[in-house]
Amino acid sequence: MASAFQHAFGTAAGVAKLAVLLLPTGILLADAARREDNVILWMGAAFQAGVCFLCFFARGAWRQPLGPAVITLYLIALSWLWFGDHSEDWFSHAARAVLLVVPLLFFGVQMLYDSGAPAMRRASILAGRLAYRREWPTDLEACRFLPEAKALRAALNYDATPALALLNHPRVEVRVAALASLEFRKDWRPGQAELVLQVAQRAEQAILRAAAVAALGNLEDRKLIENLAQFLFDPSLEVRRASVEALLWDSEHRWPWIRFTVRRILADPSFLGDGPLIPRGQMLTEEAVRDLVAWSSEKGVLGTRAAQTLAAHYHVALTESSDTHLIAELKVLLASYQTPAVLRLEVGKLLQQFQELDRHVLERLLDSSNPAPLRLIACESLLSDGEIDEGLRSRTTQSLRELGRLPNREIALGAADVVQRRIGVDLGLGLGQALPAVQSRQAADVVRKLLTWATQFDDEDLENSRPHRRAPVA
Repeated sequence: MASAFQHAFGTAAGVAKLAVLLLPTGILLADAARREDNVILWMGAAFQAGVCFLCFFARGAWRQPLGPAVITLYLIALSWLWFGDHSEDWFSHAARAVLLVVPLLFFGVQMLYDSGAPAMRRASILAGRLAYRREWPTDLEACRFLPEAKALRAALNYDATPALALLNHPRVEVRVAALASLEFRKDWRPGQAELVLQVAQRAEQAILRAAAVAALGNLEDRKLIENLAQFLFDPSLEVRRASVEALLWDSEHRWPWIRFTVRRILADPSFLGDGPLIPRGQMLTEEAVRDLVAWSSEKGVLGTRAAQTLAAHYHVALTESSDTHLIAELKVLLASYQTPAVLRLEVGKLLQQFQELDRHVLERLLDSSNPAPLRLIACESLLSDGEIDEGLRSRTTQSLRELGRLPNREIALGAADVVQRRIGVDLGLGLGQALPAVQSRQAADVVRKLLTWATQFDDEDLENSRPHRRAPVA
């Protein structure tokens, strides 16, 4: 029933639009028929019909606003009538009145819509519906995705005032929905962005601070951006993540303004568990990558989180396109002893995930001069390849035994997992299950069994581990 009504309404609107556009041509034809010897009116009618034909068959003409076409057609027809009909009868006066009043009406309507008054009225109505809504979701996060909030966001094309008026509402749900309608807004009038920033600074609820930060994600003022960067230190993980999304999606312009703040947050041990400091699915600029590479050489939390952020950046780059040049650069970083160990480890994990570790690189990583986690990655990748020769397999097994004798339970558990899955030695790990906690009794038992396996050299393994000597020449 509803679809049939919409179809009928659309048909009627199309017929009305066609009638409005053809009316000037009809007036000129009627006036020319009344005065058969008036060549100017006949020429005007023909010209008007040609213009109408072009309007009807122009690509996308029916999707364009009606006002400009109506104003043009009616004023052209009025010009032909003005020069072709000098009589003062009732028809001439009526025709001129129609051809003058109709475009004036459309011009007024066009100016009304351009002023934004209808949109502002609709936005005020939608804001009122939010303010007087009685039923709200129990989860405040769900308030950001209410249909009323989405409709209000679409209506706030010209001014954010209707939504800003709700920021003082006593209900938290209303304020969350109002801020959601302003998310990543581009056009702010003087003082409006500062008002939202004050809400973010004073709000006690984390969801309100996160929503306010997201609303300010499209700012271009340096001072406001620097103030917004302080929310990277917010006690709430939700707010910190919203700050990362709002600040770093446009790192090309903002990085010089926030780089020192980013360095401070990466070096803060309180936020080590936050992981990479990069928006989801986004990449960083070359300037930011250079800074992160330099920071990854620092000791402590700064180096770890900088390397994690770089790995997330490279992960997005490899996901979007398999860039052979980038893969070659990552292999150089992995193989170089000048690269910080924490960055080498992250790059090694990344190349292993995308199966870009070739045999030559893996053999180099088996060397004992490499960090233990990298050697473990090399062992895992080589043993998963069923085409390696016995000599390389023996060397890989020897590396696993060396890793199993290291006084590091976390490395030992990783080595035990590889030994059980790739070599077939039962060390007590559950099939398809996560590794046990490092300090658990099961982990201690697994490490003990691994150490026993690692210290059992039979004659064949011992002989294979030694370098072969050439027989003396007689």
